[in-house]
Amino acid sequence: MSARMSTLDTDKLRKVRALMDGGKTAGERLAAKTKAEGIAARAGMTLQAALSTLDSKPTAQAPNIFAGFDDWMEAKEPGWKAKQARQRAKREAARLARCRDLLKIYGSEDAVFAETDHERAVREALAPLAEPGTMWGYRDYRGRQPTPAMLSALGGAVSAPATVPEAWAAYQAHEALTDARIAFCPDYTPEHPSDAWRGLLRHLLDTLPTPTVEGVRARLDWLSHLANEDCARDVECDRVALAALRADFEALAAPVASGQGKGAPDRFEALAALLRASPGLSDREMARRVGCSPQTVGNWRRRMRGKP
Repeated sequence: MSARMSTLDTDKLRKVRALMDGGKTAGERLAAKTKAEGIAARAGMTLQAALSTLDSKPTAQAPNIFAGFDDWMEAKEPGWKAKQARQRAKREAARLARCRDLLKIYGSEDAVFAETDHERAVREALAPLAEPGTMWGYRDYRGRQPTPAMLSALGGAVSAPATVPEAWAAYQAHEALTDARIAFCPDYTPEHPSDAWRGLLRHLLDTLPTPTVEGVRARLDWLSHLANEDCARDVECDRVALAALRADFEALAAPVASGQGKGAPDRFEALAALLRASPGLSDREMARRVGCSPQTVGNWRRRMRGKP
């Protein structure tokens, strides 16, 4: 067997091909095909070549360590099988209800899985750095902070968030789209470009200095989200995020501690004056000039227009 083929995850590819051939919907089959293409690419192969290996040589099935577990639990706790069946039915009903709600938003299942303009831009920007056969897909990338080369490539293709509130909004949008796809295809796994963008957003949420009330609030929401994730992350990432939160808090508290509590009102007065003098400036530019977040500018702009 060649070195190239030795990196092909045939067990996973076999399962994905089953979904490609027998998925209940077009969206599920399309998602399975996309995942299969990713598995093949990581092995340096085309999808056709990868699939041909499944037909050329049968693979031994790994022993099922859970064989007989249901019978054992039923003997130990009579009614256990029926209880598990009810729970599975309840989860499936919830999933189908979620899919019906999503169809009202997207219009079709294919639209849920369609590549967005942003996803295409990220994929094309990172393509020159792709390293097939590696876990995270890109040269020197380890799934946390994007490498300098990746940051440079992304910077030339997409607009990265400049504040924690912007990064938090972008992260929530990314997760919402992923969750929608998982609802239709429970085995859906985002491809490497999507993972890389998610890694960048998580890095920005940990590190961006945003010494504003909105910034601190958004970072607290981010840390609360992390506390409710199913798995813990590297403790060093938590230390970095907490250090950034402390620095933002100290910057906000400094005027009060030094008896210069008028810092924030003065900034708001400057913002109000700038909105009156140059209403055509973008929220981002006004935020840069005054020293607040674009979200604050937007709030004040609506307030001065008499809108809630």
